[in-house]
Amino acid sequence: MNNMFLRHALLLFLALRVGDFVGVAAGMWFVPKYVSPEEIGAVLPATSFAVFLSLPVFAFAMTAMKESACLAADGETGKIKSLLCGVFASTAILLAAVLSVASFAVPRFLSALGISNATAGTLAVLAGFLGCVAPVYTDALQSLKKFGSLAAIETVGALARFAAMAATMPFFGLAGYFAGQAVLPAFRMAGSVSALRRELSAKSAPFWNAAAAKRMTRSFIAILVYQAAPMACALAEQSVLRVCLDPGASAGYYMATRFSDFLYCLTFPLLLAMFPYTAGASRKGGDTRPFVVKCSLLALSAAAAMSAAYAFFGRDLLSLMPNGPRYADYARYMPLLTAVAALTSCQVFYTNAEVSAGRFGFLRWFVPLHVAYPAALCLAAHSGICGSLDAFLAWFAAAAALRFIFSAVALESTAREGRAETRAPPASRKVR
Repeated sequence: MNNMFLRHALLLFLALRVGDFVGVAAGMWFVPKYVSPEEIGAVLPATSFAVFLSLPVFAFAMTAMKESACLAADGETGKIKSLLCGVFASTAILLAAVLSVASFAVPRFLSALGISNATAGTLAVLAGFLGCVAPVYTDALQSLKKFGSLAAIETVGALARFAAMAATMPFFGLAGYFAGQAVLPAFRMAGSVSALRRELSAKSAPFWNAAAAKRMTRSFIAILVYQAAPMACALAEQSVLRVCLDPGASAGYYMATRFSDFLYCLTFPLLLAMFPYTAGASRKGGDTRPFVVKCSLLALSAAAAMSAAYAFFGRDLLSLMPNGPRYADYARYMPLLTAVAALTSCQVFYTNAEVSAGRFGFLRWFVPLHVAYPAALCLAAHSGICGSLDAFLAWFAAAAALRFIFSAVALESTAREGRAETRAPPASRKVR
């Protein structure tokens, strides 16, 4: 792992800590203080549903990032401008289509979750949509390795989000929470356009043609499938848990996950910094495996330390939150939830590296696993097998372990293929 990657990862890590502070303030202070216990458990599934509806926009953003990372590696600034202009126009069309579907689906889903606040529902959808549109802009910065601009945007945007929640949540509760959630992606979009002014002002070079459109369509479909599978799983997990358990248990799950999600404070900046480097390494015939292995080891080590701390001090930490003593008994789930987050992060390191390299063979096991698991979970929940939070979390942990095992086996298989290609005579090597 080269020094430039480590510097970029460290820069993003420091900048994103401001965003994490806002996330902590929202999840551990504002929500339990200003949202009623009956609605707390609906925050996660409502957010996941809005993001799931916006999935086509998110997949398109990731497709554009993969393409622009390759163009940036080749120094094709003019083509990057043509790509971005086409992406921005296509995003508007996709967003209009998604909004028409949301106007029909969202009210029914929120009603099933027990949320009758129409304003909160509308803002949840808006926040989800903006959150999926924003990567169209920030991923361009990421692929161009403009990590300084990205860090500044994340820092200032997080402060704007904090100010919005502090101003609205005392008066509007859950609706104020989603209003604050919408501020950050809106700021990301505006800030990214400003940071990309040099690229957008460059002279355009032809990019869009039949070959480019075919290549991007193929990548878009593969990435859409790749993103849809885990998002559907998360939505199924959170929705079934919310519907099948009493509101107190789903609220306790939400409170415990605020602590396990701290691990993503480490893994998310690593993931952001890793993508353009693995894309560049693959384009030059290099190995992406060292990035995946080292990032995974770092995540597992951090998770082990966090789980040990939660095992001894979790109850005390949970009791510090507003209304926290009410949920202190749920502290025993914090180490397990942290382990689930770590195993999931390792899988994402591997699959994102494969996507950046344009390799989608992992979908052969990834999709069946993510289809079978939520189907089995829903069947178990409605047949009464999952009648407690303990049973649900056992399912969650088993699924995370399976994803980790499949990723580890696939990573080693990819490494063996790479070594075999290196040893093979040039004329016999596969063209990928």
